[in-house]
Amino acid sequence: MAVESLGGLLPLAPLPQGDKPTAVAPGGGFGRVLQGVLGESAQATAAADGAVQALATGQAQDLHTVSLAVARADLSFRLVLDLRNRMAEAYQEVMRMQV
Repeated sequence: MAVESLGGLLPLAPLPQGDKPTAVAPGGGFGRVLQGVLGESAQATAAADGAVQALATGQAQDLHTVSLAVARADLSFRLVLDLRNRMAEAYQEVMRMQV
């Protein structure tokens, strides 16, 4: 079986150099992102609690909206839980390092 060459291929062009990332402002970074995630999780939990309470009192007629709010709160909680687990693992890894 003969293998033919792949003629006509052009060399890869370099990627365009767009805006370069700027430095993170003091007080920003991981702490701010973590606060944002925790805030969103608290808001999702409060919304789910409100939706469940409205359903229990007969104010909410749409079960789909309530289940969606509960699913969002559950997903948000799982994200926070996974972040906590990963931060604990990272801390343990740092503590195992020999200096």
